[in-house]
Amino acid sequence: MKEFFQDLLNDYQEAYGQKFADHPVAKLVTKQLPDIIKESLLNNERYVVKGSAGKGRWSANPWVAIFDILITQTAQSGYYPVFLFKEDMSGFYLSLNQGVTEIKNKYKRDAKQVLKMRAEDFRAQIGLQSGVFNLHDIKLRSNNSVSSDLAKLYEAGNIIAKYYSIYKLPEDVGLQADINEMIRVYEHLSYNEGLPSFQAEIENDEEFKGIEDIRRFRFHKRIERNIQLSQKVKKIQGYICKACGFDFKKKYGALGANFIEAHHLKPLAKLTGSKVELDARLDFVVLCSNCHSMIHKLDDPSKLDDLKQLIISSNKY
Repeated sequence: MKEFFQDLLNDYQEAYGQKFADHPVAKLVTKQLPDIIKESLLNNERYVVKGSAGKGRWSANPWVAIFDILITQTAQSGYYPVFLFKEDMSGFYLSLNQGVTEIKNKYKRDAKQVLKMRAEDFRAQIGLQSGVFNLHDIKLRSNNSVSSDLAKLYEAGNIIAKYYSIYKLPEDVGLQADINEMIRVYEHLSYNEGLPSFQAEIENDEEFKGIEDIRRFRFHKRIERNIQLSQKVKKIQGYICKACGFDFKKKYGALGANFIEAHHLKPLAKLTGSKVELDARLDFVVLCSNCHSMIHKLDDPSKLDDLKQLIISSNKY
């Protein structure tokens, strides 16, 4: 891993003046680094790693990001850990940063201020969890910068970061340790984001009285609502309710074709924001809308057999 980072820092500025398409340095950013970072992750089925050296032409600030699929799969939205390279290639940051494009499109000229305020809020949620990532301010641009406005926005959007100089890169074990520690902080923030922020959200979660229960419930729902996971579950398990046998297509014809809901079977009590099983075959079950609502009312929503027994018992009367 260290070798790839070193090669990128050494070769990028020279490559910047050359043809972009199919350049080996561009592939280093978009393929080789993402692949080796993905392999180093402890819970890599939950993460997508992507890199960019530009679109059709070189970017002054290449990046490689790690996306939690429960939060975002694009650099344009959400928040995520990202390796951000300085324009002069004197080093890079491992930054917990924000999807700046989404904020820019929404807030226009106020985007930088909004990003800074959001970063402060995220830091408050993280608290002492940030560990070695103690940089609140990062600098991507150099004097006489040719960087785009995105570099300024990423500077404003930094939540926490650690800097790595070209002259003092850690060995692979150190880089991997930092990545895993950043992922731990990322998961902590993701889990904490499960707390409702508005009264309407609190009312929707009113059956979950404790703060921890609300957080777990909302984290559980985030898993279930992930489109990619949901589609994978349905493709593997089919479209007939595993509890009551209801078939939407049989009942509603073409309108009900390929309609079913995916339920995550992991008990709420075990959802702590760390390793969450996401096996589409073993950790989920497809349910009709009614059964999905009812299973969440059980003391243990992972007990599909308990729901089946309730259905059997009710059919006797």
